Amino acid sequence: MPIVDVEDVLPLPLKIGTEGIVFVHPLLGVDPTRTKIYELKLLVNGDPHDVTNFEESFELGNWTFSFFVPQSFHSLPGPSVSAAISFKLLSQHGEVFHTSDDFLVDVEIVDDKSPFSVDSITPTSVELDDQSTAQLSVTGDNLSRVSSKCTLVGPSPVNATVTGEGNTTCSVVIKGSDVSVFGKYRVMLYEVVTRDNFLIQTFINIEEKIPTLKLELLSVAPDDLSPGDSFKLEVSKDVATASWDDVCIGDIQIDAAGGGTAEVSHGTVNGDSETEGSINCSVPSSLEVTAKEEATLTLSATYKGKPMNVTNTLQMTLVPGSQTKTFSISSCTPTTVSKADAQAAGFRFSLMGQNLDQITSIKFGNSYQMNILSRTASRIQCRFLTSASDIPENVYRFTVRYKDPQSGVEESKIVQNVRVKITP
Repeated sequence: MPIVDVEDVLPLPLKIGTEGIVFVHPLLGVDPTRTKIYELKLLVNGDPHDVTNFEESFELGNWTFSFFVPQSFHSLPGPSVSAAISFKLLSQHGEVFHTSDDFLVDVEIVDDKSPFSVDSITPTSVELDDQSTAQLSVTGDNLSRVSSKCTLVGPSPVNATVTGEGNTTCSVVIKGSDVSVFGKYRVMLYEVVTRDNFLIQTFINIEEKIPTLKLELLSVAPDDLSPGDSFKLEVSKDVATASWDDVCIGDIQIDAAGGGTAEVSHGTVNGDSETEGSINCSVPSSLEVTAKEEATLTLSATYKGKPMNVTNTLQMTLVPGSQTKTFSISSCTPTTVSKADAQAAGFRFSLMGQNLDQITSIKFGNSYQMNILSRTASRIQCRFLTSASDIPENVYRFTVRYKDPQSGVEESKIVQNVRVKITP
């Protein structure tokens, strides 16, 4: 059966009825919140004293639990005895651990009598960093007997000070630099003369005070990008002492002027200096870019889980891949149409081809503007924008305006291979 080690027990010495806190050495791969504590005993010269009042799990997840010294110790001769802490743990995997029964505590054979009482302690949650302090206000009775030193019992013991000389109020002052592990704690007060202890029942949640960092987007290189291209995004933060390891990049998004949107795949921040870093990114190959266009890059990030203030966006240029060609129209239906049919409400031309989403406008011949009803990369449906009653009978070609895929400049072109005949 594997061993679990006891690291410490507070307070010491214990008295009959005293609440004690047991600090357990963490077990690798074991979830404390899903671990059961059972068969807790205090062994005096090998004789067990069953503990019936104790926490049966690590509810706070910090490998500590509390118990009360049983009344059976009244049967022992005083003034004090040494007792070994003994218990078993059952992990979430069904594995059983037991103590080696070699951690000893002193128990005084007297009843625990609280030297004072506490009604409340506020606030119950504080944020601290190395440069800050927190003050807790305590109310109760006989608090003038409280020592100027106290202990915070939790994931790791913390020394704190007590101020104030009132009988019903005092303050507990905690320095952030004294807190090595954040989590839930209870305050243990001491009587100024006898050093008798009093463990306040209320838990105090001590969290890390995380500043709101600013993140600035500096540059994109290269700034002309096609789908599938990789690029480097340069960024900076305003606090040099904040580690880049604690900065987590969330979403990086490209919003194209033409309406296309894409999420950029990216890595973590590479810390180039204390304030500047770079992120390796790539434009998704699924982003459709039919012509050169401007785009905006936005980013979200957190520092130690707290959202950062990203102060700006970056402009970039999207260009089609080198394989993207200028549009081509391969066919049109119908190719023969009467004037009456051309004026009908449901009439439309269907143009088929490639990269037709480069087209911005269409004219029939060079005079009659068409209304584009729908458009994809391979098909356009359009009809006459105004009445076609005055169109002479003849054979016509389409004149289109389009964005050149490489330059992004709008140009005009007559489609030579498609002809439409207008009949009476």
